[in-house]
Amino acid sequence: MNYWLHRISHHAELSRPLLDKGYLSIGFSDFSNKEFLSQALQGNKSYFDQQFQDYWGYVPRMRQNLWRFFQFEKGDFVLIPGQGNFTVCEILDDSPFLIQELQVDLLTTWDGRPVDSDGTLLYSNQGVRFDLGFLRKVKILHHSIPRDKFAGAALTARMKIRQTNTSINDLWVQVDRAIQFFLENKPIDLHAILLEKTHELVLTSIKQELNPQKFESLIAGFFKKTGANTVTIPSKNAKDKEGDADIVAVFESLKLIIYTQAKFQQGAINETGIQQILEYKNSQDSLDDGYTKIPWVITTADSFSDLAQKIAQQNQIQLINGKEFSAMVLNCGIDFLRI
Repeated sequence: MNYWLHRISHHAELSRPLLDKGYLSIGFSDFSNKEFLSQALQGNKSYFDQQFQDYWGYVPRMRQNLWRFFQFEKGDFVLIPGQGNFTVCEILDDSPFLIQELQVDLLTTWDGRPVDSDGTLLYSNQGVRFDLGFLRKVKILHHSIPRDKFAGAALTARMKIRQTNTSINDLWVQVDRAIQFFLENKPIDLHAILLEKTHELVLTSIKQELNPQKFESLIAGFFKKTGANTVTIPSKNAKDKEGDADIVAVFESLKLIIYTQAKFQQGAINETGIQQILEYKNSQDSLDDGYTKIPWVITTADSFSDLAQKIAQQNQIQLINGKEFSAMVLNCGIDFLRI
């Protein structure tokens, strides 16, 4: 038996409902045909690579995610990261199958919209194509295990990788231990318990007691506490400014600059703030100063819109919601909160 990590954040509005119905999905719908699948299952890697060259004009590194997906075997365990949690399922089939072979009559997105098929691809009722090409039949063994309570450091770190999937056979002991702790309801340590019980209080206090300007000052204080050498709040009316950053933190020893857009809001944050910080970061990239520049968006809100998450993922923008930032504040220590 093997242990795998596999992300289904790609078209999560459909891949998550598919998982709930017992199907693990992956993209690459351009190659969702019987000949391609047959050759891949026979181990014909040269054919597999050539199809990417012929169809896309190049052979991308990310094709290995699809190749690994085809290597999942019946009985393997697959860990699926979620937002602050992870799910563990077991592969039930002997081989993958094409998504167009799935009966879609009762299939809907997570907001209840029906899904249609043209016999090859899946579409929403608004004509939006879902780039999902292949499926595995799975059984969910353990759903939504909280990471901060039951996952050890190595497993938590592995769940942060950006690629779609990878082998985690080297972490099988940590996976089994996390499952055992979850079933016994025994969190790993006191830190996780305190964090869970207090971050909501911190977030509520931030929302009730601060305003947008003080929220920016709180973030600036956080960066100073975590070791930033200089933290500035740029002028809102600078001449010829492109985009917008509310806080700029410079870590000299790391040659790192973090540009942050602060959103003191509720509900789901749309793409506006993400585009603002991206434009600001791009305007600064022209400066050949030897620093690595990373854009962040920190908000008091609970979540980000699907489009905002997509733009952030494509441009390596770190999105931090209210719950996450409250936990970061607690981890940092509260002695800097005199703002």
